[in-house]
Amino acid sequence: MNFPDPATAPRVLRQAPCAIAASECRAALRATLPAIMNHLQEAAGLHAQAIGVGIRELQAQGFTWMLGRLALKLNRLPAWQEPLTLATWPNGVKGRLLAERQFALETPSGERLLEASSEWLYVNFHTGRLARLPETVLALAAPGTATFALCQERLPEPDLAVAPLAECRFAVRRAEIDANGHVNNVHYAEWMLETLPEATYFGAEPVRFDIAYKQAAKLGDEVLIRTWASAPGHFLHAVCRATDGTLLAHATSAWQGV
Repeated sequence: MNFPDPATAPRVLRQAPCAIAASECRAALRATLPAIMNHLQEAAGLHAQAIGVGIRELQAQGFTWMLGRLALKLNRLPAWQEPLTLATWPNGVKGRLLAERQFALETPSGERLLEASSEWLYVNFHTGRLARLPETVLALAAPGTATFALCQERLPEPDLAVAPLAECRFAVRRAEIDANGHVNNVHYAEWMLETLPEATYFGAEPVRFDIAYKQAAKLGDEVLIRTWASAPGHFLHAVCRATDGTLLAHATSAWQGV
């Protein structure tokens, strides 16, 4: 697959060095899944700012970006201090409400560690309501832009009436609130991982993770996290508001090495 050339399409692709810190690692000094998601989020934000649709620009106009879905395919986890290149680019829209963005993480030798697809919502910052994508966003992706198509199929929702494999509760902390005034998307993944079997959490590596965000958790909320096993090494996850059962986010994950 050929990525857009930044020399000829500078508004489409941004490549940046990516370094994994020791604090972002677990066993064998490999990066955690939330750490990788944080790097993707940062790259997306920096690139959006570089092409004129960053959060500062949007909030000044009364709008913001919210992540609707993120699907990752991992070939292996990056290691502490391993030289890496992270590429991200907008690759089109779905209708007038979803902007699509792709990611790739590679070593200098060209080894592909990760591919990811994401969908972003353009939202009124004050009301939280969806807004139609502006023309500036519709024009960002060049014809033939590379896509991994990891968000094409509908993400299955778990049956909340079925008893889970494990569950836990958390009260939303101040440290989990982001610039939009609600829980940052990476924390939902962190919560979900807390309900994995210990052998999976500490001894396996993720190969797929696909998460969809439905509603935002806010400071003062108590959240209920549940996980179900769908097959060996495969899980369904859900985050619900504990007070009323509202589904806030759900995900699927696949792991190898247990």
